[in-house]
Amino acid sequence: MGALEMVMEVACVAGLAAALGIAAATDLAHRIVPNGCAVAVALLGVVRAAARGAVPAAALGAAVVLAVMLATAAASERLGGRPGVGGGDVKLLAAAGVWTGPALGLAVVGASCLLALAGRAAVQLAARLRGGPRRSGGIPLAPAVAVATLVAVLGGASAAP
Repeated sequence: MGALEMVMEVACVAGLAAALGIAAATDLAHRIVPNGCAVAVALLGVVRAAARGAVPAAALGAAVVLAVMLATAAASERLGGRPGVGGGDVKLLAAAGVWTGPALGLAVVGASCLLALAGRAAVQLAARLRGGPRRSGGIPLAPAVAVATLVAVLGGASAAP
């Protein structure tokens, strides 16, 4: 990898980390994943994929993750009366799929869900031990998506061949 490619790689990964960090913080504070974060993750992933000649794999990654997440939300709504995952989370995971490709994108989805559930269990346990009220409602998923995506990308996974 030449110097220009290395600079582009570092810039794209830094932008990814920043966008995911903002998404995670906003989801924790306000239970919203800003659309701009998902757009930034996707666009940076496309730039990186283009530099690596991997745009088809990146597009397939986004499409597969989006299809799975939309199907999951629809099934959850049908069974439970409401979607089990928010639209911002769906968009953020699909954008992460641009970075990982289809197979690893699904692994990021699974890891994100497991991390979010573990985090929720830890928060509930801490509340119980303090004698305070347990939190009800949904689980912020963006922090888990951020961790799972960054681990996959920094671990060398990508949509590139």
